[in-house]
Amino acid sequence: MLNIFNDLEERAGRELDIKETPYDRKRRIIRDSLYGVDVMDWACHVAELRLWLALIIDSDFSLEELHSRPEPLLPHFSFKIRCGNSLVQEVGSINLGHMRGSGYISPALKSRVTKLKTEKLKFYNNESGRLFQSPDQIKHEELRLFRDILGDRHHKIQEKIKDLQGTIDQSRGQLFLAGMAEKRPRQMELLDIECQRQIESLTDELNRIEEARTVLRDKKEVPFVWDIAFVEIFEEEKRGFAIVIGNPPYVRQESIADPDLPREKVTAENKKVYKSKLARSVFQAFPNFFGYDPAHDTAGHKLDAKSDLYIYFYFHGLSLLNPKGSFCFITSNSWLDVGYGKDLQEFLLKHSHVKMILDNQAKRSFASADVNTVIALFSSPDDCREWGLKEMAKFVMFRVPFEHILSPVIFDEIETTDDRKATHEYRIFPIGQDKLLQDGCELPEEEEQGEASGKKQGRGKVAGPLIKVARYVGNKWGGKYLRAPDIYWTILEKGKGKLVRLGDIAEVRFGIKTGANEFFYLDEERIREWGIEKEFLKPVIKSPRECKRILIDPKDLKFKIFMCHKEKKELKGTTALEYIKWGESQKFHERPSCAGRARWWDLGFRDAAQLNFNYLIDSTAKTTYTPKGLYASDNFQEVHFESASSSQLCASLNATIFQLMINMFGRSNFGGGLLKIQTYEVADLLCIDPKNIAPFPIALFHSIGWDVLSLSEERKMLDTIVSETIGLTEDELSEVYGAVCELVKNRLEKARSA
Repeated sequence: MLNIFNDLEERAGRELDIKETPYDRKRRIIRDSLYGVDVMDWACHVAELRLWLALIIDSDFSLEELHSRPEPLLPHFSFKIRCGNSLVQEVGSINLGHMRGSGYISPALKSRVTKLKTEKLKFYNNESGRLFQSPDQIKHEELRLFRDILGDRHHKIQEKIKDLQGTIDQSRGQLFLAGMAEKRPRQMELLDIECQRQIESLTDELNRIEEARTVLRDKKEVPFVWDIAFVEIFEEEKRGFAIVIGNPPYVRQESIADPDLPREKVTAENKKVYKSKLARSVFQAFPNFFGYDPAHDTAGHKLDAKSDLYIYFYFHGLSLLNPKGSFCFITSNSWLDVGYGKDLQEFLLKHSHVKMILDNQAKRSFASADVNTVIALFSSPDDCREWGLKEMAKFVMFRVPFEHILSPVIFDEIETTDDRKATHEYRIFPIGQDKLLQDGCELPEEEEQGEASGKKQGRGKVAGPLIKVARYVGNKWGGKYLRAPDIYWTILEKGKGKLVRLGDIAEVRFGIKTGANEFFYLDEERIREWGIEKEFLKPVIKSPRECKRILIDPKDLKFKIFMCHKEKKELKGTTALEYIKWGESQKFHERPSCAGRARWWDLGFRDAAQLNFNYLIDSTAKTTYTPKGLYASDNFQEVHFESASSSQLCASLNATIFQLMINMFGRSNFGGGLLKIQTYEVADLLCIDPKNIAPFPIALFHSIGWDVLSLSEERKMLDTIVSETIGLTEDELSEVYGAVCELVKNRLEKARSA
């Protein structure tokens, strides 16, 4: 950021004939414009060191100048880079985050804010006549000022409540004197109701301020709170930062913990407590959107509990902006396509402007990170108005590395483009935020059934008056608007009435999770060793590596799965019972998944699926077909289809058109370039309705030539059968092949670019 500001100001200085050395310019930029926060103390020191080095590089002073220089060469960065928890601003269980008011404080306090800002600058410059001689003195002055601002706000709220109560009492008194106490005009009733609503809201705020003042009254250690540490930013008229940039940590929900706790003290219980604090801090930042009631500490709209840690950073970063500010984050691309991204998507669509989402199909942003990222550019939000629905979002996929397109000309083109466009350097998809909201909504009676089962009622588009009662369930922004090639939209147009969501015609389930694979999967050697009765051993497909062909013959499989539903007393005298006892001697029964079952060795009754879809995908997704059904491990998703046309559905799910859907909507942020796709995501994929596919020779499934990167005659035959149902031309089918190959190669090569 320093280098960008320096470059801009250097150019402006040349145009305006402003003389300033690079050292002085950078020193001024850091002093006036740059602030940073990190929870790790060492990271703060590294940031300070980098700023010092950036200054030293451009310091062109002779020894004589250094000896005669009145002030030190390097400034003091203590109040530019602060150490603290950016998300949870609690002191004594009281959340002090988002205590800022209207920005209008008394003249006396405003004068103190100005004075503090001036003294901080003097401290930064190491001026000899500065008021504060140590960082602790400034921190305590920040705390005193914040306490007094809260006191001033407390007094003003009390006065406002008094005025509102006076308005209510006055209207009632006038009616009583006029003899109309029993016949109050409707207009006066509405006025009283509105005044009472405001009193309740102000009383809630008053209570929060009183709690904050109490907890801060005797506080000796100065806590990190945005409103305290940067009081000169949040209590000025702008009320926030002009720009917020960040690359927050990517932490899966099950690993989120209080960063202040040593690793050995982290428990499941304190993880849960910390996550509730994170959620509450977001609710308090945007109470209108989340329907937050501080009096009862409840939210009508809750954050998805599976949210990655960076989702909380998005909301907090947005809350730090002033009303005209700009936001830029670089994070994992997962939120664009997964379920936990829906809350952030809905918030942005309604209350912000999604200026640009930038991706790069050629090269990863961070070579050392085993995750794909996007750059997100947003405007400052306002959760009191749904003004974002009038804006246009732009999704931009760059086809060359970022360093090749650092030209203002290209970004001027993107800025002024309102239609889909593709060039050698980039592809852009502009779309209205109201349209994005409609595409991600469904009516409330259409309830999801979660990841365990992918079958639900058809979603359909919600528009017009129904949008007011619909709920936002998320949309595949990355798949549709960043990765989708033009042929995808051709398929949607030609496939109207013939494309169907897989979950609407079949049930998609996660494969068998045993919790103890060493016990439940037996190869021929172990089966011979134990001599377990055949009734307890069922054919199973354990790994996609066993799937050379689409058509699976259970006799060719390497493993059997132990499938026993009987009590021990019913197994008396069997080898199966001895095997179970051996399993207990190995403590398999104590593993979480096993211990949670009534009989730890019983995987439950379940139908064997005719179709099984591999969970992790390298170049090609394959749906296997076993006419009489086959059990599958948790490396697969089971597709249960109650119809005689299961072979036609298998053709649809192995066709290159479906490969296109998979590569667009699967999660491409898995290690090694592998594509991961969850059960509910498979259910959401569009496929050619099997009832429209004519019968064909099943012998076609005996082929082993299904790799999408090596087009075989069998794949061509299958694709011709499937694509004819929607009337794709030969050229359009070739375009499908090209698009799939490009998506797969880009995904795999991008992983190797690290």
